[in-house]
Amino acid sequence: PEVRPTLLVSVPRLFEKVHTAILKSVAEGGAVTQHVFAWAVGVGTAVAARRRAGKAPGVLLAAQHALAHRIVFATLHAKLGERVRFAVSGGAALPATVGAFFEAAGVLLIEGYGLSETAPVLAANPYAAPRVGTVGHVFPEVTLAIRDLHSGRIIGQLAGDAYPSTLTTGTGEILARGASVMDGYWNKPEATAEVFDADGWFRTGDVGRFEDGYLRITDRIKHMIVTLGGKNVYPGPIEERLAASPLVDQVVVLGEGREFLVALVVPEADALAAAAETGGWTVPGDPNASPEAAALIEGVIREQARAAASHEKVRSVRLVAEPFSVDNGLLTPTMKPKRAAIESRYADLIDEMYAVEA
Repeated sequence: PEVRPTLLVSVPRLFEKVHTAILKSVAEGGAVTQHVFAWAVGVGTAVAARRRAGKAPGVLLAAQHALAHRIVFATLHAKLGERVRFAVSGGAALPATVGAFFEAAGVLLIEGYGLSETAPVLAANPYAAPRVGTVGHVFPEVTLAIRDLHSGRIIGQLAGDAYPSTLTTGTGEILARGASVMDGYWNKPEATAEVFDADGWFRTGDVGRFEDGYLRITDRIKHMIVTLGGKNVYPGPIEERLAASPLVDQVVVLGEGREFLVALVVPEADALAAAAETGGWTVPGDPNASPEAAALIEGVIREQARAAASHEKVRSVRLVAEPFSVDNGLLTPTMKPKRAAIESRYADLIDEMYAVEA
């Protein structure tokens, strides 16, 4: 509010925390507040959909949208300084629910994608036609391709000068070529050879697909979990669905070489405290010692499992009191979880889950 910026750039974590704080405030406001909020989000979503299609809202919808802004979304805009033309999210995946909310609230939130090795941006959503949940169009002088993870063949490629494009592909590893892609790592020929294939494509290590010319990132290849039964599972989409709950602050899904998936969850402290106050129970230092807290998070897990394939269902969960952070070595500087470090730190809890469920 003091600086009143016109452009806001951050990692997804900031936008997630703003979204969580808003949902918490709404939940504390009672049934009427929740109903009005849901109505406003519905109106904002309808307006956003029409604008994406190049259509005006219409007289009635425009009037509803103006009212929704005045009584619901104006507070968010005021806290952002009321001059933000658009916000940019990068460095990690932005949950689709968060992106959809900001779009409905009238804050244009643009996602981009790239790596240090690509100097760094390969794709970004176009300002005039962003699509929530994707990282947009390929940049000029860059070509991206999708290589099938099983057959190893390229199943589609798109150059930055090829728009408009309706290219849609299956999911696979994202490859890159172009002016912004590095020649190699300094004085590290072996490391360079590992990331370039025989045809000169840079292997990003990310998994994704094209949808009508928009690139959607699904996960990192190195994050893929291979269960004991031989099933390949990408934890990212599962974690995103779980993190959509106001009760969940952070979550990591694990299961490499195991019979099933488990999860470590950092509960949203304020939401958990509010639930405890309403229910007349307390949250101890170790949230696993609270059957009520455990039951709430288990409910979130069960809800996610309803629509999941059997090998993508999380069977057990344990709560973690201390948030994952850069300071405690469990997050990267771009706020991504360090999975190996988390698995090592909480090995006892993980083993406990498998011992109980065995």
